[in-house]
Amino acid sequence: MAKKKVAKKLLKRKRKVVAVAEHTSDTRSGRKKISGRKTARKVLRKAGKSPIIHCMLAPTEEDILLLPTNVLAKVVDFQQPSPLADAPSWLIGQIEWEDRQVPVFSFFALINGGDPGKISSRSKIMIIKSLSESGRVPYMGVLLGDLPRMTSIKEFDLEKTGDKNKSLGVFSRIKLEGQDAIIPDLDRLTHLITHATYGALPITHLDD
Repeated sequence: MAKKKVAKKLLKRKRKVVAVAEHTSDTRSGRKKISGRKTARKVLRKAGKSPIIHCMLAPTEEDILLLPTNVLAKVVDFQQPSPLADAPSWLIGQIEWEDRQVPVFSFFALINGGDPGKISSRSKIMIIKSLSESGRVPYMGVLLGDLPRMTSIKEFDLEKTGDKNKSLGVFSRIKLEGQDAIIPDLDRLTHLITHATYGALPITHLDD
C-alpha cells in the first residue's frame, strides 16, 4: 500500500512539472492557450475581427433584403395567392404550404405605400419564419423578383446608411460591398401581417 501511495505522489508531481513546463514554453514563444468558444470570441474581438455570419441577399421587386439563412423555410415558384377581404394592397393573399395558410406580401409595396404592380414570370415566394410567439402567423411569404443568393459576411462589412423615411418593416438600411440593401424588421412585419390577416386595421405610418 505504501508503495502505491508513493507512486501516486510521484505521478502527480510529474504531471505538475510537465504542465508548468508547457506553460513556460508557451509564454516564452508568445503563444496563448485558448479554451472554449467564449475565449475565442474575445480573441477575435481584440484582434479586430468579427465572426462570419451566413446570410442571403433576397431581391424584391426593387430592393434587396439581407436576412440570416436560419429564417429561410422554402423558396417556391410564384402562385396566385387567394385574396383576403379588406386586406391592404401590400398583402397579396394566402397560399397553402405544408398544410397551412401562409400570408404573402410585397415588401416593396409595404414600405412605399403602393401596389405590388405586375408580377413577372420569374417571381418567387420566399417563405420565412416569422419569429412570432403567438403562433397565429408562424410563417410569412415574401414576394421576390428572383432567387435569393447566399453570402457570408462580417459585421464590419456592413455600412449603415440610415432610413430618413422611417419605413415600416425596415430595421436598417445598409450598404454591402457597394450595394444598397435592407435588413427587415421581422418583429414589426409579423405584427403588421397578423393584424392585416385577421381583420384589424393595419398601421400605415410610424409616428415621428
